[in-house]
Amino acid sequence: MTVAGASRTILRPGESPPTGREGRQLNIARIRSSMLLGCAVAVVLVGGVVPAAAADQTSPSLTIAFAPQEPQAGSLATITATVTPGTNPDSTGLDVTCDLSWARLGTPHLVPGADGTFGLQFLVPSDSVPGPRVGRCDVTDDQERSGSTLYFVTVAGAAPDAAPSVASHTPAADAVDVPPGANIGITFSEPVDVTGSWFAIECTSSGSHEAAATGGPTAFLLDPAADFAAGESCTVTLDGSLISDQDSDDPPNTVEGSPSWTFTIAAPVNQPPSVAPDGPFSVDEGSVAQLGATGSDPEGAALTYAWDLNDDGVFETPGKTVSFAAPDGPATPTVRVEVSDAGGLTATAAAVVHVANVPPTATLEAPASSSAGFPFALALTSPHDPSAADTAAGFSYAFDCGSGYGAFGSASTASCPTTGTGPVSIGAEIRDKDGSVTEYRGTVRVTVTVTSLCELVRSYSTDPKVADDLCAKLAQAQSASTASARAGLLGAFRNQAGAKVDKGLTAEQAAELELLSTRL
Repeated sequence: MTVAGASRTILRPGESPPTGREGRQLNIARIRSSMLLGCAVAVVLVGGVVPAAAADQTSPSLTIAFAPQEPQAGSLATITATVTPGTNPDSTGLDVTCDLSWARLGTPHLVPGADGTFGLQFLVPSDSVPGPRVGRCDVTDDQERSGSTLYFVTVAGAAPDAAPSVASHTPAADAVDVPPGANIGITFSEPVDVTGSWFAIECTSSGSHEAAATGGPTAFLLDPAADFAAGESCTVTLDGSLISDQDSDDPPNTVEGSPSWTFTIAAPVNQPPSVAPDGPFSVDEGSVAQLGATGSDPEGAALTYAWDLNDDGVFETPGKTVSFAAPDGPATPTVRVEVSDAGGLTATAAAVVHVANVPPTATLEAPASSSAGFPFALALTSPHDPSAADTAAGFSYAFDCGSGYGAFGSASTASCPTTGTGPVSIGAEIRDKDGSVTEYRGTVRVTVTVTSLCELVRSYSTDPKVADDLCAKLAQAQSASTASARAGLLGAFRNQAGAKVDKGLTAEQAAELELLSTRL
């Protein structure tokens, strides 16, 4: 800590000083004898100057001051030595020590400051007996010269505990234009305990106000249960007998009297309202969304609402909540809402409506089963999209006949060939202009029977007699009485089909007929 231009070191009772001897508190008898001794040797010590070793040489000297002049027990005190350096030669390496044994600090060195002073800040023991103290301070230099002086200081008793008081409050006394919803802040000079009805709030128009007290133990906040009336005066009164300090220095002290102050609530001035849309708003294209907003008025007045739903700057649609018909999506149209109070003040706010594109729908038409070798048809019928724009633009289609989707095209039907038997996983997709797709999946079971295989033979063969012969073999196999006979006849069918390549059947057709006959 720096005091009076010098660095100060704070020493407390029981702490070791930088150097020096351990001291003890001087009793009253020693003080008196020291004072007599000081008078007896005043001739020697006047000015604290030791006679110079030579006529042309002076020793260093010092004067002592205390701040405060009468430090209280338990408080901080500062001892300052103002040094006059020796001359011929000038002093160097000045050092100051002071006997502070009465403060239980021994004889510490004082800390030099930039202005030629030496100082030390220390704590006067709290149990110090009030009365005078005497001590000696010495100054030495590197030229082996020295000087000394006695000092006198009086220790005062500890200050009596002061009663708590109101240090500050809000609103201030006689404050004007206080908001109707203002809280009341009270700060005391020290921590306090409050009990019962320690405060009262009375207003000229709205009367008595209850309030919730929070905070403490030094700063409290009173939050009135109801706002004050515009233009009225209100007075806060404290019951000092119900407000006591928390220290243990003496029995609890209470606030003196009944502190009070008065303030005036602001007269009503119309303020503009505010409004905020209730969004975010999201809606599918072709659907209707309900848009709402919430406005507020500082004076609590009723508000009227109007909407600009087509972003043309005109608030054409009245109502706090309105219906918004979503356009083609995806889109993010902007809507605006305006509120007006009774005084004609308005506020506006904008919001974005997120319109989502909805994939089109259709009905998948596919057979449950189909005969092997014959193609089956897939179709997407009754296409629909909630967006009129998407519907007007038309749709594209893609089909999966079991081996993956083909490219999208305008045809809503597809013919799927079959070469084997078993379940075939099929699919169909419909897509709108925005790229949204809906997929449908299904299964077509492909089977082969003697009848369907015979029909396939006749559809393939260019020679009716070849077709008749092959169908006859199939009929014979169907009527065979044993499995081996059936297998033999089907084998004969395959041989005969193979023999008819380029004689009514192509090689591919013959191979397919032979394969399907193994699935019978």
